[in-house]
Amino acid sequence: MRGPFASSSVSSARGIGLACRAGMVTVRSHVFRSVYPCLLALVPLGAAQASNVLTGPAESSKDWYGFEIGPTFSLPLPAASANRDELGLDVGLSFTAMPTQRVGFGANVAYHYWLASADLKQGFNEFLSAKTLNILKLGGGTWGLQVVQFGGHFRFAAPTASGVRPWLQVGASAYGVDPNTTGYSGDAGFFTVTASPLQRTYHYGYSVAVGTDLIGGRSARMGLDATYHFVGCSEQYGEDLQVFTLGVHVLFGW
Repeated sequence: MRGPFASSSVSSARGIGLACRAGMVTVRSHVFRSVYPCLLALVPLGAAQASNVLTGPAESSKDWYGFEIGPTFSLPLPAASANRDELGLDVGLSFTAMPTQRVGFGANVAYHYWLASADLKQGFNEFLSAKTLNILKLGGGTWGLQVVQFGGHFRFAAPTASGVRPWLQVGASAYGVDPNTTGYSGDAGFFTVTASPLQRTYHYGYSVAVGTDLIGGRSARMGLDATYHFVGCSEQYGEDLQVFTLGVHVLFGW
């Protein structure tokens, strides 16, 4: 990503940077169009798996008492605080204890790379300008936020004897937000103002996820999930972060 306003000495390089960025947008757009159909392709596979299981002997519900742990991978949807032109990334690890068939609790850690939408960037620029007498603002280009999440959650699963198991998960987390900027500069008319990069800040938030385990057996399952993240950081960035993601998960149970 490009950071805030660069000095006038680098203005000649902006044309090259814009051309390179256009190429990156095209490549990421192709990746976006390739990955999402793969995620959605799991749905018919899950339906077929469910049909096979329903026609055979049912699993005991006790097979999934105990613990579940597994990696998660998701992509931000182009809505709310997420950029509509470039692709972000979410990877994480989830651990859930299931003392009963229907209810569990656990912890999760994740890394998010969220590219800011135009509205979020504009809101931050207005917020920053108001704080600096209308001198400083975020520079051109894409603004990417690197976010580290640590939190806990409760999971509510629907009891079922088939291979398909829907669930709802709600949780609260601490989000460490790194603006990933290189600095700020502004022209005050007869002098130039330069500011250092913003540092990582920590905020509280919550997430709500709905998912379905589609494929698997007694010891491992794979499925789809959709998550809504809310990070309360308006005091630091002018607006709260609201990001929707669509992803896949793999759970190993014992």
